[in-house]
Amino acid sequence: MKLKEYEGKRLFKKYGILIPKGKLITSVQEDPTKLAKAQVLSGKRKKQGLIAVATRENLKRLFKCSDELLLEEKLQIEKEYYLALTLDKNEKEVVILFSEEGGVEVETVKQIIKIPYFNLKEFPDKKFLSIIKSMYSLMKDYNALLVEINPLVLTKNKLIAADSKIILDDNVKYSEFEKKLSLLEKEAEKNGMNYVDLEGDIGIIGNGAGLVMATLDVVAFFGGRVANFLDLGGGASIEKMKKALDLVLKKNLKVVFINIFGGITRCDDIAKALVDYKTDIPLVVRIIGTNDKIANELLSENGIETYDSMEECAEIAVKYVNK
Repeated sequence: MKLKEYEGKRLFKKYGILIPKGKLITSVQEDPTKLAKAQVLSGKRKKQGLIAVATRENLKRLFKCSDELLLEEKLQIEKEYYLALTLDKNEKEVVILFSEEGGVEVETVKQIIKIPYFNLKEFPDKKFLSIIKSMYSLMKDYNALLVEINPLVLTKNKLIAADSKIILDDNVKYSEFEKKLSLLEKEAEKNGMNYVDLEGDIGIIGNGAGLVMATLDVVAFFGGRVANFLDLGGGASIEKMKKALDLVLKKNLKVVFINIFGGITRCDDIAKALVDYKTDIPLVVRIIGTNDKIANELLSENGIETYDSMEECAEIAVKYVNK
């Protein structure tokens, strides 16, 4: 089970790890001195526009993809680190992962120190030891598979966890983390998709939280109301795409707008799923990226029109509703 950021930070606070001052909000509470952070489980939220200054406009936008936002103070960042404890399945022991460089591009960092926890005394910088010990206690008490802080921020001679990523063992249940999700949201989570129930009649399927948010915005611009937020995530298979259609079509829809930018996701796999799937609900499709030529030819041969422009798709989807 992956915890949301605010859930992880509550545990950090419980174990004496400093976190920014903040509060969870479920409605628009404008405060431009704060940062608003969408509480979704997808990574790279900042790159995807899911972390923004808490203006009214930004809050309304963020609430389209998450019903919970974390409102936090802005930190004066002097230095960012990466720090994690994880279970090494090969060695069957807890290891410490540390880098002098933290933040959104940490996966590109080449110099990450890996030290078994039982060799903690060999850790090169002693100012991190108390935090590491607290993370280890949390990990043991909650049967966590991963406890990660990225970035761990140095500010005013204090180390503060600016974000949290905690994964708990699914075999252990903790009532404090039971999610109050709709049936569709639970089904999506089970299948590795990020889904939020909304109130409109235009179904939305995309890959990448930022792209899906942009899709919602452009539909609203043309006067449409979306029924959901559904992010397939990266590398979606034929089966996953079909499952996404199953999910959104459980609601009373007039049309489904499918907006795919294929990187890891292969556009031809998405196209095969759409061709195989039988529904009387119109599909409005924009699909570009890896193998998009093959995908578009396959869809065209099977009577499914595709469009290059997200704006054109949104306008067509709204016209289906207004027929």
